[in-house]
Amino acid sequence: MKRWIFLALLIGLFVAVLITVRGNLPFMAVLGKSMEPELKAGDLIWIEELSPSEVKVGDVIIYNVDPRIQKGYNYSPVVAHRVTKVIDSEEGASWHTKGDYNSGEDPFTVLPQHLQGKVGRQISYLGIPLLFFQSKQGEIFAIVALVLLALHLYAVEIGQNIGKAQRAVFAPVIEENQRGLEGMQQALGKLAAATELYGQHLQSHTTAIISLSEASQELKESAEELRKNANKQGKVLNELMKVVEQTSPTNERLTDGILSRSRQ
Repeated sequence: MKRWIFLALLIGLFVAVLITVRGNLPFMAVLGKSMEPELKAGDLIWIEELSPSEVKVGDVIIYNVDPRIQKGYNYSPVVAHRVTKVIDSEEGASWHTKGDYNSGEDPFTVLPQHLQGKVGRQISYLGIPLLFFQSKQGEIFAIVALVLLALHLYAVEIGQNIGKAQRAVFAPVIEENQRGLEGMQQALGKLAAATELYGQHLQSHTTAIISLSEASQELKESAEELRKNANKQGKVLNELMKVVEQTSPTNERLTDGILSRSRQ
């Protein structure tokens, strides 16, 4: 509740500033230098009531400017200029005006219905913020600042409402994604189990291969041993053959002697 009050006060202040800029409150900010040195740009002046019949030459009056004149001659909506001439007619009094600082007479006549009053008390530089809000940039700044402030004050509520809206809109998609995620998790679980089983089989195959490799190594070593033994046996046989060949003539002579004795 306090936030609403605070925000409402700021909005009311902004509206009051806009109204002030447009000359609908009893004070206004001086925009240009046309009335220097009496009135300086940025001064805040109070508007004193003044009836058309009381206006006289030399008074600094405050009056509204017709929109067509504003556009055609680049005038502000509200102007404070000094009266240089009073014109009396059957329709009532009207006035010629001009600024004090190096400016000519205004190219129009101020009518009674445009009169707001005359310059009263003034405060230097206090009208500068009002001049800022008189510009388009100032109005945009104020609006953006109020919106940002409102968002800051109600950030939690806005976030909750956005979350509810998102859940309402995206709930079917989220549910579908959740089901897909669960299915993916199940598939990943099956894949992990299959991978583990394959690892076990691969380990058993690896053990068998290692055993075969060891047996093959043993066979290779046995064959090498047999080859070495065969080489040794071959050498022995060769030696025996040589011995036999060397002893064979002697055996023939012995055999012939035995046979000749037996014949005698």
